Amino acid sequence: MNPPVQILAHDLRVAEAIMEISNAVGSVMELDDILQRIVETGARVMETDTCSVYLRGESDPEFLVLYASKGLSRAQELGVRGFRWSDGIPGWSAANNQTVALANDRHDSRWARLDDTAGEAELKAYLGTPLRIQEEVAGIMTFRRAAEREWTNEEVIFAEFIAKQVAIVVEKARLYGEKVEAERLAAIAVSLSGVAHYIKNVLQNMMGGSFFVETGLKRGDIEKARQGWDLLQRSIGKIQALVENMLTYSRDWKCTLVPLDVNALLAQMAREAEPAAFEKGVKLALELDDRLPQLRADEDALHDAVLNLVTNAVDALAENESGTVRIRTERDDAGGVARIRVADNGPGIPPDVQEKMFSLFFSTKGRGGTGIGLSVTRRIVDEHDGRLHFETSPDTGTTFTIELPL
Repeated sequence: MNPPVQILAHDLRVAEAIMEISNAVGSVMELDDILQRIVETGARVMETDTCSVYLRGESDPEFLVLYASKGLSRAQELGVRGFRWSDGIPGWSAANNQTVALANDRHDSRWARLDDTAGEAELKAYLGTPLRIQEEVAGIMTFRRAAEREWTNEEVIFAEFIAKQVAIVVEKARLYGEKVEAERLAAIAVSLSGVAHYIKNVLQNMMGGSFFVETGLKRGDIEKARQGWDLLQRSIGKIQALVENMLTYSRDWKCTLVPLDVNALLAQMAREAEPAAFEKGVKLALELDDRLPQLRADEDALHDAVLNLVTNAVDALAENESGTVRIRTERDDAGGVARIRVADNGPGIPPDVQEKMFSLFFSTKGRGGTGIGLSVTRRIVDEHDGRLHFETSPDTGTTFTIELPL
């Protein structure tokens, strides 16, 4: 038999709360949102003035950090304020892995004023239970009342039930984070040889360019030296693009969204990309919708995202005598989005390649590409709360579309 269910099943309000908490635990919401929903439900059902969740700090496990709270006046400082592992009654409860229920915590020798609980003087009744993950304590969950009152057995059991659900959520989030990190590291490890070959090829080009420059200068052949210098510049550009894309993908960053004239940005980007496209015999065409309003976007990040698409399109047309890359914008009021389209009239993307297009380090360019650009572009678009997708056909070519909120 399960005592919590037997004791509480008669109370419809509690049963509904259990369902709410179970649904939150099984949801795909962010950890912070799940914890906040649980503490709000807990405070309502337990009829307490506060309900809070403290977790061990990531940078300093000796601190318990406030992650979610209902009722604390400093809840806006979540994730910042906290107290040491053994401080006060909550710290003792966490360190000793024991539930503590007190009618008035001021009468307990373990009581200590904690910086994170503004208005603590009005709170007397205290109930705290550890967040247990097997034998490990990940934090503590507390319930407080202003009125001095004994806690019933049913309340203690329900508090421990909620704390167990919180522990499950915390452990699930930790395991998911480890899985994502392991997959990222595995992908990087698998790709190192490909990146090394790419760099090796670029270095060989640089050595060739250096030889032309040196030979041209020795013989007074300025044209040969200029050819070598051009080769060096192109190689330096490839290395720079590789390093920037790798840094963009790997670092923890957030876009800074400000009002931006996207049409002006694309016009400038096209001017920058035109010389490389011209060298490969590809034309760039701009078709900009003058109804497009300013959008909230990160100028540098959006520039890099579209440039990656344009560069890929130009590379796909390198052997096409009538190759054209069209950069279009359009406003869709009904859909509430602005679209940036990069279209080429190339051979299209084969069906067996399409599903891999956004995979990290997957490239159709052989040693000529690293497979990072599209992954970076998609991450940038995601940071803008946008959407990136493509359409392709052997007859009409390929169109990549970025959709951004108006």
